Amino acid sequence: MRLPREWVLLGRPAGEWLLLAFLCVGAASSLRNALTDSYHGAAQASVQAGNLVIGASALGIVIATLAGRVVGIYLLWIYALTVAYAGPMAVWSYGGASWPDVIAALLTVLAADAAIVAYGTRRLHAAITRRLWPALLADHTDAANEFVASIRDMSVAQWTTRPSLEGWSPAEITDHLARTYSQYAGESRGKDSLRKRLGPVPRTLANLLVKPRLLAGGAFPKAKAPSSLRPSGGPPTPADGIALFRATGESCLRDLEIAVQRRPYRRLVHPYFGALPLHEAVRFASHHIRHHRRQLPSAVSSTE
Repeated sequence: MRLPREWVLLGRPAGEWLLLAFLCVGAASSLRNALTDSYHGAAQASVQAGNLVIGASALGIVIATLAGRVVGIYLLWIYALTVAYAGPMAVWSYGGASWPDVIAALLTVLAADAAIVAYGTRRLHAAITRRLWPALLADHTDAANEFVASIRDMSVAQWTTRPSLEGWSPAEITDHLARTYSQYAGESRGKDSLRKRLGPVPRTLANLLVKPRLLAGGAFPKAKAPSSLRPSGGPPTPADGIALFRATGESCLRDLEIAVQRRPYRRLVHPYFGALPLHEAVRFASHHIRHHRRQLPSAVSSTE
């Protein structure tokens, strides 16, 4: 698949520099208006306060984009929501416009906001991914090595024993991890993504309430894996499992490395959280391995 051509200046797409320049000019104008306009009632005072927030958040977005900081995502939404309020309010309170004019201003602002949030989010995730990538790969390597060390010396009986009727044996866990690697390797090359299992509202709530805790290393909630990722027996021996786990993992990381070089804004679909930027997807992968690594001692102890 041929990628669209991007004009690059100083290591960043020209469109990103245009966005940052727009935000800087807008920030200067908003801060000037906020600090110099006279007080003419509560409505106009709220516009002045909005201009102050718009200016500060716009400058924060610029700095976060250049530095690759996650805080820029939150500032981008603060900026967009404040613009959506302050723009129509300014038309109404300063110009004495009619309601149709205010509604037209709101629709115009919302359209501009949507474009800025979409492109700004894309560029922020690209910058964040590039900054965090070496550390994310190192953490993933640690997680993979911990898992391999846990299964290396298992007997065949330990390897194939389930801790419960619903639990997975170490062989099945390894097969599941290998299938997950293969899924995301394929998706990074443009193949079919996983189906989203939650609707827009519950998925939004999951992203707000559950995802931050999981990205910080919290325990995974009980959830059913997609059918394509469920194991079917698994490798016959621990040595075979290690070989499969290593091969699929290395292949996946090679494909993700190519994606980072070519399209660092790329997203991969998680069945419960939807599209995840690459830096979150790899962080999830490391926590996912550790989640299943914690299940191994119970599988082993049942055979002792």
